[in-house]
Amino acid sequence: MTSNPRFLALLAVLALAAAPASAQQAGGARATAAAAEPPFQAFSSTNVQLLQGYNFDDPLYYTDGRMTTVTLNHFSTWEYGDNFAFADFYAGHFRNGFSPSHEDAGEYKLYAEWHPRLFLNRVLGQKEPLFGFIKNWGLAGELNQSEGFGAYLAGVGFDLTLPGFAVAGLNLYYRYDSVLDSIDEGNQWQVSPFWTVPFSIGKVPFLFTGFVDVNGTHDFAADESFVEIWAQPQLLVDALAPFGGKPNRLWVGTEWFYHRHPVETASAPQIMVQWTVY
Repeated sequence: MTSNPRFLALLAVLALAAAPASAQQAGGARATAAAAEPPFQAFSSTNVQLLQGYNFDDPLYYTDGRMTTVTLNHFSTWEYGDNFAFADFYAGHFRNGFSPSHEDAGEYKLYAEWHPRLFLNRVLGQKEPLFGFIKNWGLAGELNQSEGFGAYLAGVGFDLTLPGFAVAGLNLYYRYDSVLDSIDEGNQWQVSPFWTVPFSIGKVPFLFTGFVDVNGTHDFAADESFVEIWAQPQLLVDALAPFGGKPNRLWVGTEWFYHRHPVETASAPQIMVQWTVY
């Protein structure tokens, strides 16, 4: 992992969790309600995913053909924020899209991200949603890392309360990319909505979940900026619950890998299996 002063500054900001402000007594009813409020319950979950696709035509990162992905996901909450992290292990045929010659980059690749957030509404002791639908708001960070590439992001994050959504959120970032430890892509921006929608058909549970990353980037060959889109929506079915098995343990379905870039657009549906470890 490369050392970067922007990343170190980001870690320092996100590590500061100020103590909540002292609550002001505003009447017996309010004090009684506060005393009766249940303590915070932390949540943690880890899953492993196996994906297989056959149409990865992306001139920046992949050659034509198949790709197998093993993903380790982890999400956890704490009193004043949350953390999300994942690592992707790829097997396929890769090229280095950041080099002028786009040389072969081998058959295996590792990519990882970490997304910490610090919710200022919790630090300040605010209980009611902002504007009636913003459940949490505060600082958001992101670190993306693979061989020869690093992205360092800092901004604000929101958790939203929307009808029908188990999870809905939006992160807005300032973004800095470093490529091959020598190419500075400069200051950019990124908008990242994410969601999870549970639903059922008869007695069969489904999940529609995923994210979209829309970011600015720079094409040095053409000396112009453009918009890049990454999206990975998933449609999954609970494979055990309809047969009396443990729910939310084994999910099967499909993921759509989508990468829009001025050079070309890659679109690859994948078969997917997800096992929830805990």
